[in-house]
Amino acid sequence: MALWSSIGATQTSSACFGKCSLRNRHSRMRILLATIGSDGDLQPFYAFARRLLGEGHEVTLAANERYATRARALGIPFVSVAPPWDEAAMRPRIEKILAAPAPLRQLALVVDAFVDEERASIQGLRTLAEAADVVIHTPFFVAAAAVARVTKTKHVTVHFAPMHKASGYGPSGQNLGAWFNVLGWHLAGSMVRRATDSQLNTIVEAVGIPPWRDILLSASHSTLLDFIAVSPHVIPKDASWGEATRVCGYWFLDEPGFVPPKPLEDFVSGAEPPVVLGFGSMPAFPADAITKKIVEAVDGLRRRVVLMSGWAGLGKIPLPDHVLAADFVPHGWLFRRAACVVHHGGAGTTAAAFRAGIPQAVVWHLGDQSMWGRKVSQLGVGPKTIFHKKLTAKGLRRQIDTLLSNEGMRARAARLGAVVRAEDGLGDASRALIAVAR
Repeated sequence: MALWSSIGATQTSSACFGKCSLRNRHSRMRILLATIGSDGDLQPFYAFARRLLGEGHEVTLAANERYATRARALGIPFVSVAPPWDEAAMRPRIEKILAAPAPLRQLALVVDAFVDEERASIQGLRTLAEAADVVIHTPFFVAAAAVARVTKTKHVTVHFAPMHKASGYGPSGQNLGAWFNVLGWHLAGSMVRRATDSQLNTIVEAVGIPPWRDILLSASHSTLLDFIAVSPHVIPKDASWGEATRVCGYWFLDEPGFVPPKPLEDFVSGAEPPVVLGFGSMPAFPADAITKKIVEAVDGLRRRVVLMSGWAGLGKIPLPDHVLAADFVPHGWLFRRAACVVHHGGAGTTAAAFRAGIPQAVVWHLGDQSMWGRKVSQLGVGPKTIFHKKLTAKGLRRQIDTLLSNEGMRARAARLGAVVRAEDGLGDASRALIAVAR
């Protein structure tokens, strides 16, 4: 306890170890949340950290230094386990990933982009894991899984998109029948293993344990508790998944204290809700050309348009009066004021649009985004997804017109939104964690 408290106290002034008012001191757990990735990967961890802190647990979030300020602003004790990203060096890496011609090549490049960061985090994670009762991490944070096992600390995984072989759907997200689904996953698993195991095992071996097999789709997953933080009305639990896998519902970060800039608040407060456009952490290069394509697509549209700048820096050129560029805005605040949203298909952005109950269109770039685009279409809350390299101004305008005019789509989105808002993913996850971690 002393080590854990001293770590938290030295890293953030918001730590309350040993000082919190608790219902039952003996029920308090020391929980390490560890993750890696972009802003969208951190948002659910912020939400779960706040939930667990509110229940009286001792919580530390371990991630890249670039997230320290945000975590502390939310009152979350934070420990940096890797140096901050070099934005100038990271952008060409991401552009190289997006330019790769095949999904497996993209995945291999994604692993290459973070494997050094994971190896650099091992010592910090080991110290934290030794003082924790349980470690919660994403399957991509292989260092956290390996450290938890070598220190014999219980560990729990959380997925924001399922990375599980299934009988109810294939690797593309489509249901081809149980036999073909299983065969598809077998083939996909073999290809993923060949593309990523070698690099990821440099992390495992750096921890000091023998190499693993099938790391991303199996070996990094917890056999104690394996969360899929997605609404069961969006992705039900597959019949082939084990007892440890739990579809618990989304982990939304609510920010009731958010105060929007006055120009944005005025802009979205008109008689008709605006269209929202943005591609999140995807650097949609070249940014000015993409912005011009968007402006062409909404020319003559009798709706205001909010353009979320994102990492790409969209909206830096002169814009027409009915288009407003916005930097960071919480999706929960913006989407519930929107008529519809066009986005890149990130798991968190898709979930936020589901929750808002608005139609959405996905212009996917890489990874699981194509799967989320197909899921949006399958649920009937958006049109067919588009690959970003095939996006045209005319095609984008057709997507927007469909989102605004299709009443059936709008009704289905509203019904799904009501269902998702009624769920308590954070509460379900917390109760399951306490039940198994003891």
